[in-house]
Amino acid sequence: SSAVKAQGGSEQPTRSGHANIGRPSAAMSAVFDFQGLLVVVLLMICTCSYLRPRLGNIIHPKASGFLGVFGRFAVIGDRLSPFVSGACVIMAMSTLFIR
Repeated sequence: SSAVKAQGGSEQPTRSGHANIGRPSAAMSAVFDFQGLLVVVLLMICTCSYLRPRLGNIIHPKASGFLGVFGRFAVIGDRLSPFVSGACVIMAMSTLFIR
């Protein structure tokens, strides 16, 4: 019990009734978790490269500003598709079996 509190965890039950033993009590966003950030970036790349043929005027690689980022993600997904798909498989296995 004292070792759990020393690690920053709490023993209060969550909404599902399970105790949060050994986990930090503060919620983390995907931006602050490196693996979560990689998952978000990979999903953005896959989504943008899938939607680019359907929404070509919105997701355009030469657009400037915020929408240009989506176009650049689509270009990365198109040009590096074997590597992106391999990274998606590795992240899926990592999420399923390690996390």
